[in-house]
Amino acid sequence: MAIRIVTDSTARFTVPNFLERYPVAVAPMTIRSGSTIFQERSEPDRQTFEQLFSDPRNLPLCEAPSEETLARLYGQLARQADQILSIHTSAQISPVVQHAEAASQRHLGRVDIQVIDSETFSAGLGLLVEAAAQAAEAGADFDSLVRLVRGLIPRLYCVFAMDELEYLQHNGLITRSQAILGSMLGIITFLTVEEGTILPMEKVRTKARAIEKLVEFVSEFTHIEHMVLLHELATPADEMRILMDRLRSLYPATPITVRQYGPSVATFVGTRGLGVVVLEAEET
Repeated sequence: MAIRIVTDSTARFTVPNFLERYPVAVAPMTIRSGSTIFQERSEPDRQTFEQLFSDPRNLPLCEAPSEETLARLYGQLARQADQILSIHTSAQISPVVQHAEAASQRHLGRVDIQVIDSETFSAGLGLLVEAAAQAAEAGADFDSLVRLVRGLIPRLYCVFAMDELEYLQHNGLITRSQAILGSMLGIITFLTVEEGTILPMEKVRTKARAIEKLVEFVSEFTHIEHMVLLHELATPADEMRILMDRLRSLYPATPITVRQYGPSVATFVGTRGLGVVVLEAEET
């Protein structure tokens, strides 16, 4: 039976030209900032990015694909497939999982749809989708794909360093007074994704210390299957280069991919964030 895979646009892939090589459908997030509306179907150009994120008094919002949008997408794919695996951004970060589950109910009896909460986003979500697509191409059946993805989720770890604290306030992660004080003091906050929830971890005062903390986080892992470094258009290039050099010296044989994390994720972590996603190697 034919299998199709669906995800949403926070996903960032490590495989070159992934969406051209594998039959994966991407439901776009919508980013709104004042009169500017951007459907995250591709990477935005610098002008669009700046329009979305230039006004600190009017921070952009990320809207999940609606139940109607996902139901329509499932209906289109049902003409080509008997089974659909829909893997999405954490339900604690976005309502897209809830919308996908509701949309799947509209197709009961016509197509088998399994919705999975990835408990992550961005490159973490992308790694799950890549694994599922590659296994499907190799001939894995539907139940095996579901087990594969669910087995990978506990091995994914994500951490960000960010200094634009207004985004944390905007998403209810810190208070307004904490954001104002932190900005005055030049605080850099670390965020981690734990069981699908974005949580502030700790704070440092300098960019050098922030990079050191990211390296410390990664160095806790003995065996890493894949590592993804995440940045945005406004992330200083020298910070990314220093982080890459440090991690490459520690893990010379580990695949390391560098990706932009995109505007939907920027609504949570800001435009100058620096992130690391780790897929821990399976125990032998």
